[in-house]
Amino acid sequence: MAATSLAAVPAAHAATIDTCGGSVTDYVGLLGLDTPFTGFASSNGNDRALTVSPVTLGVNTFKTEIATGPTDSRYAIGPFEIKVDTSGRGEVRFLSYAGHGIGDSVTCGGGGTRVTKISGTIRVQDVSKRIPFTVSRA
Repeated sequence: MAATSLAAVPAAHAATIDTCGGSVTDYVGLLGLDTPFTGFASSNGNDRALTVSPVTLGVNTFKTEIATGPTDSRYAIGPFEIKVDTSGRGEVRFLSYAGHGIGDSVTCGGGGTRVTKISGTIRVQDVSKRIPFTVSRA
């Protein structure tokens, strides 16, 4: 049986300045517009497809699209914020159709600062409280 190494898997953590998730380019791309984050927001066994896409290279703008049913999708386009304190802890905030998404855990891949996964909570139009979400990209 082959040995498996977990050391290569980066741990999730809050956005950190000048490292994983601490810069706009970590989300939107440095030399070209990066690929969208895709995943789900889930509540009470109801998984809603969620896509968070960079809009413009070098600009802190996301298009956040969430499916409310098989034939209904809603989106919002707006700026995202990266908030980091002196301890290196922080969060990412972005617009959604019904309010905001708050990513309080990001993961970077390949030993660099490019964000490959965001987890947190998001407000949706038909649930009174924030629901958990996870989106990722290769």
